[in-house]
Amino acid sequence: MDRQFHYFLAVPIAKDQKSYLHNWVVQHKEQYPFKSWVHQDDYHITLAFLGAVASPQQLANLKNQVSHIAQSHSPFELSLSGIDVFGKKESPRILWAGINESSYLHSLQRRVFHTCIEVGFSLDKKPFNPHITLARRWKSEVPFQYTNELRHIFEADKQTFLADKIHLYKTHLDRIPKYEAVEIFSLKG
Repeated sequence: MDRQFHYFLAVPIAKDQKSYLHNWVVQHKEQYPFKSWVHQDDYHITLAFLGAVASPQQLANLKNQVSHIAQSHSPFELSLSGIDVFGKKESPRILWAGINESSYLHSLQRRVFHTCIEVGFSLDKKPFNPHITLARRWKSEVPFQYTNELRHIFEADKQTFLADKIHLYKTHLDRIPKYEAVEIFSLKG
């Protein structure tokens, strides 16, 4: 089976918000020197990182179960909030765009997460922190400067979009963009 590929389930970002985030990145890339920037077509909100798939049957079982979840879960709105980081504040590992609190998103993630475990995947047990990764690995000798403005940067623009799908992505480390949607589940509840 595809042991060389990693898989994950995610909510895709709407085209307008991908463009909006990309425009922000283009305007601020020089100001924030990270080693690598995520391609705009790879923007997403991860629900569950699966890693390698053990067998075709495991993948088929997962697709079947996620299809049932999507059939019973209604589409919902999400909105961008601001910029934050993971890792040390002065030299962050990840620069990301946040999502305003959504009980619908948390409910969907819990259902997907538990289903993945039932199907036999070993998942990271860290609390769910919905975000869109924009860049990785700070590469400057000058410390990263986190400001309160970054925390709320998108709120004035009311960047809202409809979350109406779950994508099963396959990772291609040798490509840009590197995530391929191999299955799409529409929310229909």
